[in-house]
Amino acid sequence: MRRIIFIFLLFTLTACNLGVSESVVTDIPPTIAADAITPFSITQRPQPTSIFGATDVPRELDYTGQLVYSRREDRTGWDIFTMFANGTGIVNITNSNGDDKRPKWSPDGTQIAFDSNRTGNQEIFVMSADGSNLRNITNNNATDLRANWSPDGSQIVFHSNRSGNWDLWLMNADGSNLLRLTSHSDEDFVPSFSPDGTRIAFHSNRSGNYEIYTINLDGSNLTRITDHPDDDFAPEWSPDSSRIAFHSDRDNNWEIYSMASNGSDVIRLSNHPGADYSPSWSPDGSLIVYHAVHDTDRDLFIMNADGTGSTAVTYTLQEEQTPHWKP
Repeated sequence: MRRIIFIFLLFTLTACNLGVSESVVTDIPPTIAADAITPFSITQRPQPTSIFGATDVPRELDYTGQLVYSRREDRTGWDIFTMFANGTGIVNITNSNGDDKRPKWSPDGTQIAFDSNRTGNQEIFVMSADGSNLRNITNNNATDLRANWSPDGSQIVFHSNRSGNWDLWLMNADGSNLLRLTSHSDEDFVPSFSPDGTRIAFHSNRSGNYEIYTINLDGSNLTRITDHPDDDFAPEWSPDSSRIAFHSDRDNNWEIYSMASNGSDVIRLSNHPGADYSPSWSPDGSLIVYHAVHDTDRDLFIMNADGTGSTAVTYTLQEEQTPHWKP
């Protein structure tokens, strides 16, 4: 009888915890002010024995460098945060009434580009690494997303529907000299510069399902580098340009993969019952950070570039996604 009562209470508490509803942000400020820098203390969940087979979460991690990522509290708006790769030094650097997402460090680490709906539609913004000097560099009625810097920091590539369908666009880092790179009736998304600055990788459904392609900076020399009946998304070049990481459901679950930059030697890196997304390489190419969706939550993980040693960097009551490692 005691066991039955205990199970009933446990079920009731679990159901209550899963019943949190997601609020919709409607109060968009008419003007943009520089965001205050807020040191942030996290609420830590009880340390798990393991997460999807990942290494037990230690109290101290020995990863070096710094990450930028999106985070939201209590399923409200997303903001941009930074932290050290060992999970310490968390700082909240944006605080808007909209959703600030998908941040990317500039190559010199002094600026961060991201997309946000804080003005009423999705725009590309650039700010200093501490959250100051915020600028809207697209300022267009269309939807502009997924900014990515050129290796020298002079240009930003992104995808937009400003032409009537989803294409890739290139502009100077201040938003000037806009150039349309692709013009196709299907969808081109999530561009990524090669570290040598000569090619851009992206995913597109122009072949019927989502595959990864590369093009030159002027939009020429389109090359399809994956060919699989399932979908491949979000390519990210390794620092030496030799490999591309991406996420795919080609094994009936969203996992992280890497391949040679010509599409050969595809290797599955993660193997979790949840879903793994948005890989980003460490500056030396030895590690990959990504976010995993599990138990209706999202956390950041780091693994070796060969897929071994997956370790949770965050395991909090908040949600974290789309990490990017500071160059």
